[in-house]
Amino acid sequence: MEKIQFTASLPNIFAIAIGGQDKNSRIKLDVPASDLAAVMELLALDSPVFKVTIEKIENSESDW
Repeated sequence: MEKIQFTASLPNIFAIAIGGQDKNSRIKLDVPASDLAAVMELLALDSPVFKVTIEKIENSESDW
């Protein structure tokens, strides 16, 4: 599978939820409109399971 990459940030809301009945966690991300194509690729994945890697970037590198 080709990599899907986009810039994202944690929103100013309760973005990380840990626990629940299934003991899984949920993370919500804000993605800029400039990366909408990558979000569409994510929606089109054949499998609901994928690997996530987080890399910190300086603000000057992002579209925000």
